[in-house]
Amino acid sequence: MLITAHGGANGTGRNSKLYFDRIPEYKCDVLEVDVRKRGDRLYISHMPALFPSKCLSLEYAFEKVKEHGMLVNCDMKEKGQTEDVLALARRAGIEDKILFTGWVVSVEEAEKLSGGRVFFNKINGIPYKEGNAKKIKERLGENPRLAGINAGKNLVSDKFLLECRDEGVAVSLYTLNSQKDIERYAGMGLYNLTCNNPTAVRDWLERGKA
Repeated sequence: MLITAHGGANGTGRNSKLYFDRIPEYKCDVLEVDVRKRGDRLYISHMPALFPSKCLSLEYAFEKVKEHGMLVNCDMKEKGQTEDVLALARRAGIEDKILFTGWVVSVEEAEKLSGGRVFFNKINGIPYKEGNAKKIKERLGENPRLAGINAGKNLVSDKFLLECRDEGVAVSLYTLNSQKDIERYAGMGLYNLTCNNPTAVRDWLERGKA
């Protein structure tokens, strides 16, 4: 199972320099960043920025990912930019470290990607509901770009999550906030947990293995 540090994990501020400065304390496998573009510049910001030049660049985030040997979840906030992200990742030498999520990334776009793996916030025509895990598995098929689903914990049932696990659908679940969340989801055998407190999740898992 992977652990992703949600943007601003451990109270560092979303997409902030402090978030990147404190990477070692998260004990995570993946960093999440919110990706936007203005002109030729890819930058990281949850909301559209009035002055994007004042935001950290995606290139900066990729340098940090490379430095720490991590994966990066690019939460795409605007349509049609996945190949631009991959081009930047190739220049940074981390093409194999790229995961995509985001409501704007469609299955049809993902099927044409030259790299990366996508965990879909939605798959048109297949609600993330009980009884649909098999349909999701069939829609994802064998294309390595179509990696799984990205589901909000408040939008899906535990039964659906377990059905996905049993059908072999990789689930990235967001966003764990509390000890109660950890105890509820960490033992389900999901592919990834995106957390505001990734250190606590890692510590819980390590205690369970002791």
